[in-house]
Amino acid sequence: MDFMDVSKKRVTVRKFAQTPVEAEKIQKILEAGRWAPTAVNAQPQRILVLNTVEDLAKVKEFCSFGYSQKYVDLAKECDDQEHGKVNFYYGAPLVLFVSYDKTACWIHPQNGKSSGATDATIIATHMMLEAASLDLGTVWISYFDEEKARKLLELPENWQPICMLYIGYPAPDFVPNTKLGCHRKPLEETCFYHIASKE
Repeated sequence: MDFMDVSKKRVTVRKFAQTPVEAEKIQKILEAGRWAPTAVNAQPQRILVLNTVEDLAKVKEFCSFGYSQKYVDLAKECDDQEHGKVNFYYGAPLVLFVSYDKTACWIHPQNGKSSGATDATIIATHMMLEAASLDLGTVWISYFDEEKARKLLELPENWQPICMLYIGYPAPDFVPNTKLGCHRKPLEETCFYHIASKE
């Protein structure tokens, strides 16, 4: 499949079938992350594969927040008004919790910034696109309670969480969210070959 076809095939899925993701597909997704580029090939990514009932219950716990109609309007799947919450777990049978090891990153010699967040983000993107090529749905999640996640998942102190990928087969009645849309701005609004100096 052409890269652009894979890129356009990927849509945000917020309703998953309860079909487990096959082990061989999980392996392919993790391999895609393994071959993603990182600064000086340091490979600081630390990825937790969460696909047991116990681990997914922990995800649901650290992705729950106080009720907000704003988020419910964007994604009705978040609505847990019965418990006074918005829950950003959509029933995915597989969650990849993406972190980086703060002690294993390249550090920019001039500004002292770590490459870890960039490395982990690139890796997550590669895994997300590989999942799309395997006919799996994904959603990228960065809204979670980091401290609660650290405690529940027993993360080492030097692991810095970045995001999660929820992965699975879309539910039979899944419909893409038209409120958020699939519209992309024209290139001339976001890409520039030359910026003229302003006098």
